[in-house]
Amino acid sequence: MLLIDRPHPLIADLTARIIANPDRYALFSDFDGTLAEIAEKPELVVVPDDLAPAMAAVRRMLGGAFAIITGRPLDQVASHVGSAGLEASGLHGLAFSFAGADGGSSIPGEAPAALVGEVVRIVAPEPGFRLEHKGAILAVHYRQVPAAGGWLRAALEEVILRLRLDHHLKDGRAVIEIIPNGTSKGTALVEFMRRTPYAGRVPIMIGDDRADEDAFAVAAAAGGLGLRVAGEHFRAGDEPFRHAGEVRAFIAALAAGTEQ
Repeated sequence: MLLIDRPHPLIADLTARIIANPDRYALFSDFDGTLAEIAEKPELVVVPDDLAPAMAAVRRMLGGAFAIITGRPLDQVASHVGSAGLEASGLHGLAFSFAGADGGSSIPGEAPAALVGEVVRIVAPEPGFRLEHKGAILAVHYRQVPAAGGWLRAALEEVILRLRLDHHLKDGRAVIEIIPNGTSKGTALVEFMRRTPYAGRVPIMIGDDRADEDAFAVAAAAGGLGLRVAGEHFRAGDEPFRHAGEVRAFIAALAAGTEQ
């Protein structure tokens, strides 16, 4: 007998509600671990060819109110799904790309040189660590040495305190990011929600790790939802999405609804 995976009841109900009343909702999604599976290295991530067309169809159905909120630089996201035409925020709310005359935000500055030097000193002796320099943000990946995550976090925290930096740490899935204070995926969602076409709609944020919880809180405060994707961070067993493939299936179901 052929077994067919069915969406979580919450997702099935939400899909029907969005299709029936698309002007009521604004949809936001993380990228890694949400639209695309986590890869050993960020540059190895791949997405199916049909994802961008489906996202474009959902964007049109929602009158443009579908955006990506990610910790990645915007050009990296655009290289995967730029053809979908979505607006986006990258670098945990430090960078934006808006349609039309708004354009986007200016490119954020570089991380302090002293911080970069200290992080290189920490990372260099361990081949399993990988430093990703994202301009104003530094990310240290430790997927190859997961047991070292606690030690790594303590070492990075000590550097921030010793250098008296206006930064904080944000844990992801086998990655720790060093981010300037005052910016997050939550502040990114706030910025979108004050703009057309998002303002006044019910925000729905989809994400898979700790950084997305900031946006979940903003969405909930506005009467919306934060939808978790299971993985290293969310693993209670009751997540609405079990993996990124189910998020893509949700988007495909919405896109199919535009053809009804």
